[in-house]
Amino acid sequence: MSEEFYTVVVADDEPGLREAVCSMIRWEEIGFRLVGSAGNGLDALQLVEQLQPDLLLTDIQMPFISGTELAKSVREIQPLIAIAFLSGYDDFEYAQRAIENRVISYLLKPISMAELTNALREIHAKMEQRFLELRPVDVHISKHLTTASLLLDPYAACCADEAEKELHESGMIFTPPYSLSVFSIRVSNPDQRSAHMIDRILRKYFSCCSFASGDRILSLVISEDGFQHLGAALDELYYACRRILDENCVLGISRVHSSLRSCHDACREATGAQRKATEPGIFRYEDFEETEGRFISPPGQQGPSPLSASGVGSLCQQAMRIIATEYQDESLSLSSVSDRLHVNPNYLSANMKKYAGDTFINLLIRERMEHALQILQQSGNVRIAEVAAKCGYSDQHYFSYCFKKYHGISPARLRRTEAGDSV
Repeated sequence: MSEEFYTVVVADDEPGLREAVCSMIRWEEIGFRLVGSAGNGLDALQLVEQLQPDLLLTDIQMPFISGTELAKSVREIQPLIAIAFLSGYDDFEYAQRAIENRVISYLLKPISMAELTNALREIHAKMEQRFLELRPVDVHISKHLTTASLLLDPYAACCADEAEKELHESGMIFTPPYSLSVFSIRVSNPDQRSAHMIDRILRKYFSCCSFASGDRILSLVISEDGFQHLGAALDELYYACRRILDENCVLGISRVHSSLRSCHDACREATGAQRKATEPGIFRYEDFEETEGRFISPPGQQGPSPLSASGVGSLCQQAMRIIATEYQDESLSLSSVSDRLHVNPNYLSANMKKYAGDTFINLLIRERMEHALQILQQSGNVRIAEVAAKCGYSDQHYFSYCFKKYHGISPARLRRTEAGDSV
């Protein structure tokens, strides 16, 4: 592992139990580090977006966002997060939902701290096993020389037909018409064992072949369905590389091509996107403006910026416009906006944070709270429940909690204060 401990966020609406779990469990002795706690589902979701923990230990029945809804939402922004339910509800329906959300453990209250400690040890062992299965192993080189030639040799395009035959014979199954892309993955000390680990992840989704080259690992990835699962594959790959190989890994992704003759161009695109990265993350070639083969920054900016490009900038601007114009829609979410923009939720969330300086959910809450403040200040006769509905909340208590957390004062208290000031 690249880190000594797995990080944990605890969520439970019972203050006494939550405090006991946080303070009485000797987290680091059993391989964890507690990084945050929350008393409701909303705060827990915000913490997961912000802190990206390895494990979420959560109650099922919580205010605002239930544990099962929380599990579904955090999977969108961190696909490999381990989730454990801690609940007093010994019910088949909840257990079934736990299975559907790929929950690593289902623990029943009441539970002693000794029992919870033992359960956490078991959870740690399961997490270790999962990553052990991904860790690099020795591998014999077979199709890697052919792939390396296609990607690195600018003159290999003339031999693409023969290369396609060789790749087929060595086990890469794909039939025309197909799509291909190249991933360039920069990690510390890349080797063929690490490349094999990357192949094990990508083969869940595509035909692929990865090899170490210089300071990076290059992957030729071929899909017969137009890369429908590209977002999920990138999320899983990036998380595993961070956890197992290098916390500071950078993924550069080429455009989608339609022939092995384009492999060298795709490789140049992937490594070019990677070189322009100023921080760890996933960077796609089309997210940069390109003029005469060179990446450029917008006027007034010194040096490259991953979000200076029209691709990501336009994507985030569209998301911001949707938030600004549709904040009244209670169903508006990271998932729904991602679907409309045809991108992966994790990809949109990460870039929104870079582009706008905050997570998607916080940006949505900010938009709703600013409008709520205007309505309360300008319309003294509108009921608070109506204000909540105008700002995307069917639950008045949920609205009041968000309002107080954002503005530091409850809607009712604000209204009384405003009325007093006007007298």
